[in-house]
Amino acid sequence: MKKRSMPVVFRMVPVTLAITMMTTGLATSSTAASAESPPVTIKTEVLSSKLPAGADVSSLLQKFRDVSHFATGDLVKDTAYALNIVSWQMPHGGFYKDMGEQYAAPWDGVTARSGWKDPNGIELGTFDNDATTSEIRFLADMYEKTGNLAFKNSVRKAVNFILVSQYPSGGWPQVYPKRSNYSDAVTYNDNAMVQTMVLLDDMVERRSGFNNDILTTNDRSKLKKALDKGIDYTLKAQIINDGQPTVWGAQHDPVTYAPVPGRAYELASKSGSESVAITAFLMSRPQTPEIERAAKGALRWFDTVREIGTKYNRQGPVYFEPDAGSVIWYRFYNVEEDVPFYADRDGMKYMNILDISEERRHGYSWAGSYARNLLKLASDQGYYTLSKPLP
Repeated sequence: MKKRSMPVVFRMVPVTLAITMMTTGLATSSTAASAESPPVTIKTEVLSSKLPAGADVSSLLQKFRDVSHFATGDLVKDTAYALNIVSWQMPHGGFYKDMGEQYAAPWDGVTARSGWKDPNGIELGTFDNDATTSEIRFLADMYEKTGNLAFKNSVRKAVNFILVSQYPSGGWPQVYPKRSNYSDAVTYNDNAMVQTMVLLDDMVERRSGFNNDILTTNDRSKLKKALDKGIDYTLKAQIINDGQPTVWGAQHDPVTYAPVPGRAYELASKSGSESVAITAFLMSRPQTPEIERAAKGALRWFDTVREIGTKYNRQGPVYFEPDAGSVIWYRFYNVEEDVPFYADRDGMKYMNILDISEERRHGYSWAGSYARNLLKLASDQGYYTLSKPLP
C-alpha cells in the first residue's frame, strides 16, 4: 500500500491516530488531532514501515503461470507458433479464448479473430479461459529466448489492453470493449481477475520472463498502480454478512461492488470455487490490516461452511454420497446466508440438484473439494487455526 509523506510538523498525536495515518496514508491534520485529545509520546518502533509477509501460497498460484499448452520446448516450432499468435492479436491488444487450433497458422487477414463483438462490430478481447494473460506470458518467454522485437512489441500492446480495460474502481471485466451483457461485470469467474493480478505482480516484481527490457520503469509504475487498484476493488467487493467478511461472487458490479449474475444459471451468490484463488492471492500479499482481515475472514468462512463426510459425483447417478474422507464446498451460496443452491438455464434457483435439468447437472461443477488445499496450507503455515482437522 502506498504511503504518503507525513507533514513536517513536530507535534505529538495519539498513538492510535499515528498508526492509522501510517498504515492508511490519510493526510490527517495533526493540528486538529491535538485539539481533540492530549498528546502522548510515541515510540518509534511502533511505526515500523515493514509490513508482515503473508503465507507462501505459490503452490496454489503457480497454475496461473502455466503456458505449456503453447510451448513445446522446440525453439524453432515455438518461435513460429509465437509469430502466429502475434498475427492474431487484435488492434486493441487483446486476444480471444481457446485459440489453440487457430494459432497453428498465421491470421489470414479475413477470418474473425474473436467470437464476440461489441454493438459496433469491434472484435472483443477477453481474460476468459486464460486468454490474453497466457499469450502475454508465452510471448514474453519467447522474447527472452529469441530477442525478437515482434514478441516484445506484442507484449507491450497487450499490457496496454490490460491497463485500458480496467475500470476506474479497479476491477477488470471479462471482455473489452463492452459486450453489453454479463461479460461487462468485474469477473472473478474462472479466476480471470486473479490471473490478471498475478501477472501484473510478476511484471512489477520482474519475475517469470519479465526481468529484462520488455517493460520500462514507467510501464511498471503504471502496472503497480493498476494492481493496487485491483486489490482495493477486491477488498471492497468482499461480501459482508452480519458485520463479518465472507467471500466473493463470480461477478461483481464495477460501481457498487455488489455480486451480480452471470449466465442464466450463474446467479448472484457467494462462490465457493472462485473465492479460493482470491483468498490465496490476498494471503500472498504484504499483510496490511485490511488484507489480513479479508483473507482470514474468507478462511474462517471456508472453515465454517465446509461439509465433511460428503463426496460429490458430477456425473451421478448419486450426486452426493457419504464418504468419511471427503470434504466439499458448493459452487454457489445465497448472498445473505450460507445456504447452497443450484440453477438452470431458466434463471431460476433450486435447492435440490435433482430439480435442475440433466444437461445442467452434468454440464457444470456444482461442488468440489475447492478449499481443502487452501485451508491445509493456511493451517500448516500457522496463518490460520482450523476449528477442527480436515478429513
